[in-house]
Amino acid sequence: MAAIALLIVPAVAGCSVSNDATTPPTAGDSADHRFLLVEGDTAGYITFDIERETLTGFRSDGTRTWTHSGHYPSDIRCLSRCPDAVISAPLSENPGQKKSLAIWKYAGRTTVKEFTADRLDIHWSSGPDRWIATVDSSVTWSDGPRTGSLSLPGAVKDSMGTQSADRRSLAVSVATGDDSAPRWSAYLFDVSGPKAGRPRLAADHLPGAVGCLDPTADRAATVGENSALFTLGSGRKVRDLGTFSSECAMSRGVTVFGTYAAGQDQQDRQSVSVTGNTGNRTSRAGTSSGGGLGAADSCGVFLAEGRIAAMPPTGTVTRSEIRAAALRVLPDGDVYALATNGTVTRHRVGAAENDCSVSSSGSGR
Repeated sequence: MAAIALLIVPAVAGCSVSNDATTPPTAGDSADHRFLLVEGDTAGYITFDIERETLTGFRSDGTRTWTHSGHYPSDIRCLSRCPDAVISAPLSENPGQKKSLAIWKYAGRTTVKEFTADRLDIHWSSGPDRWIATVDSSVTWSDGPRTGSLSLPGAVKDSMGTQSADRRSLAVSVATGDDSAPRWSAYLFDVSGPKAGRPRLAADHLPGAVGCLDPTADRAATVGENSALFTLGSGRKVRDLGTFSSECAMSRGVTVFGTYAAGQDQQDRQSVSVTGNTGNRTSRAGTSSGGGLGAADSCGVFLAEGRIAAMPPTGTVTRSEIRAAALRVLPDGDVYALATNGTVTRHRVGAAENDCSVSSSGSGR
């Protein structure tokens, strides 16, 4: 499932998938993959210790606010501000449970809601009474006292929730139909306020899940096989993007795509492209590191040989001295760097004409 791939592939920029033919190594294959950076914003972040199956929420200054274990999560989403979050613990991934659980960690409290469905993924929430989820064969949302539901044509084979960089829009992608040829559809929610109203169908018959979107520019891109760029307004495909894409990210200036693979030496490998949103200029790079990617202003940000690197669509790769096993780019242009021992530091992405760079800030835990 794509949601579980968020935890297995250490590239949690919100949405990533792996090529079945070249799946990256899991946590047991390398110490670099014990800790994952699963969520984050300017207020805080969340890490996952795969070995101990423990989630931990931190404020941006590194202060720990909560930990949680005992449930295997299919998805983790921050609320209005990290590290407040909701954890999805479906029965399908936790067979010892009697019901699927949604667990909210916020303001020093824990709230648990039970669901009778086998499948549950909370894709967005601002609190225990306001959330958006895929529940068995439906897209369901709660606006406090009222709950709405959109029945889907058949059982949900897979689902993925993807927020825009400004966190004002949410695309819920669902796959139905035959396992060998699933039919992907994307439903768009306005989540700019505390409530999420009824969604609209943004696109149907997509080749894969929405991996990144920019509603202000009326565009989104799919990940997986035969990835494509399409318009959110009409659902029309603009152009094909390649045979396979693991992850993508969008900012006002660029769109970034990455494809992961694992060599015979079990080392992550990544192919990255950074395309300007105006014009057709694209820069490409190949690295021996996985660990996620992001877009900040006019720069693509990713890992290159174990260090955070940045690249514009009209230039070359600039590697920093900041070592990391994973990263997460924030809307304000900062980037969290996750070290192999689970510590997180915060840094700044800078852009000047045809050059990009990442500078150390020294903040974090």
